[in-house]
Amino acid sequence: MKPARDWLGRMVALLITLLGVGLMVVCFLLAYQQFSIPPHELMRNPHTNTPDLPSIATGVWASMRTILLLLVMVIAGGMIANRGIGLYLNVRRAELEETRGK
Repeated sequence: MKPARDWLGRMVALLITLLGVGLMVVCFLLAYQQFSIPPHELMRNPHTNTPDLPSIATGVWASMRTILLLLVMVIAGGMIANRGIGLYLNVRRAELEETRGK
């Protein structure tokens, strides 16, 4: 007799893994968009169109904040994907133990 497979567990694990990978892809796209902007555009004062100290400080702070947020997003996406993979492996392990028990 063929053992019953836990399709719901597999699908949930797959969806969680894809959610984590999707978060990391979005993060990499946002990072690419952020780093494709030339630095002189970030440091320029929009009113006078010339760089000055406050606009440089604002540009540096905005860049650092974006980098830190992207780092947090990548870590969160990696943790979510890791949980999904762990769920999938636990479902597989439970199926193997069920077949050995019969």
